[in-house]
Amino acid sequence: MKITRRAASIEPFYVMEVGKAASQLAREVAASDQPMVFLNIGEPDFSAPSLVQEAAERAIRAGKTQYTHATGLEPLRERISGWYLQRFGVSVPARRIVLTAGASAALQLACLALVEAGDEILMPDPSYPCNRHFVSAVEGRAVLVPTTAAERFQLSAASVESNWTPRTRGVLLASPSNPTGTSINPAEMRRIHQVVQARGGITLVDEIYLGLSHDDRFGQTALALDDQVISINSFSKYFNMTGWRLGWMVVPDE
Repeated sequence: MKITRRAASIEPFYVMEVGKAASQLAREVAASDQPMVFLNIGEPDFSAPSLVQEAAERAIRAGKTQYTHATGLEPLRERISGWYLQRFGVSVPARRIVLTAGASAALQLACLALVEAGDEILMPDPSYPCNRHFVSAVEGRAVLVPTTAAERFQLSAASVESNWTPRTRGVLLASPSNPTGTSINPAEMRRIHQVVQARGGITLVDEIYLGLSHDDRFGQTALALDDQVISINSFSKYFNMTGWRLGWMVVPDE
């Protein structure tokens, strides 16, 4: 079957194949009573919390299996709003929260809504391999900016400014990052956002690993900056619910 140029340009996600092989080897070693720590894929090795499983079972038995509003269940959006206030002290109205089929769907929706053909999105290199494909899928161009260990493998306000061109639409950051595990200092995040805003661009931040840090200096959401930041999040990592494919994004009112 003939496929589109967009689809043909997507590279295989090799890391998942390597991860599967590593997981199989690890399971074999673990079965031999050898101690084993899984560090190969961003997935908890334990199931969703029991209260989540029980709530899902109750909802199914109560017949709550029909279509929801396009932006998701209002009670869940309200609870996410409350989580931001309780966990980070940031007010995020439920009307700005859009539930999605995982964080990947949120990134796809964001790119569809914000990236025109030919637009460039700056992102650090290395970064999560799939992210650049979300940009190219809408005929944008992901510009991978080389980073170093001294830069914590993250973009900075200076690197954003020096790589910005007339075609640049914005930045796609991840804090904490997959695969490097580093976070962007809140002060530097603010400077990056200021550079982007001064050029009329968009600041898109993948925060699916937010909260999984031993350093509270990096534990703040980028949504604390202002209501123009677009945040992508998910129940997969922090809430141990990878297979549920339930994510959300926080968008501006306008």
